[in-house]
Amino acid sequence: MILSSHIIAASAVAGPLLNKPFNFTNAALIFFVSFLSHFALDALPHWDYKILSFSKENGERLFVFKKNFLIRDLSKNLLDGIIGLVGAILIIGYPSDFWEFILFGLIVFGAILPDILEALFTIKKWRVLEPLHKFHLIVHGKRIFQNRPFWGTFSQILIIVLIVFIFSGF
Repeated sequence: MILSSHIIAASAVAGPLLNKPFNFTNAALIFFVSFLSHFALDALPHWDYKILSFSKENGERLFVFKKNFLIRDLSKNLLDGIIGLVGAILIIGYPSDFWEFILFGLIVFGAILPDILEALFTIKKWRVLEPLHKFHLIVHGKRIFQNRPFWGTFSQILIIVLIVFIFSGF
């Protein structure tokens, strides 16, 4: 799924935990729930936009460094992330103090960390990330909408609306 879907879903799922007092246990739980929500969403059939900097050759993802690819990919990811942040603010509200900001950041960071680590693995091939990479591939659902962006986007919006409705009571 795209970043905004992960951020918005994690905000709906972990958002209710923001009402509990700030402590290490609650902060860790918020991060853990957000992190796990990423894999739960990725298990569903979905659509991902194409990242030009990552090509597939002989079934293996490779990092292709081309300036125009990188700028386009970073722009897509930035816009996607901003949409996710706006959605998170609409669901859980704007953080009103330092500790709420930290918890808000843990939700967002936990939601997108698996994709960050996946990108790092693709670029650097760090062995320490290989088990997570394999797990991500196993969990990852079929991208049945890969060549149908309209239906892929529609299905993600529908899934996210259902998650927000179920977990945050909208």
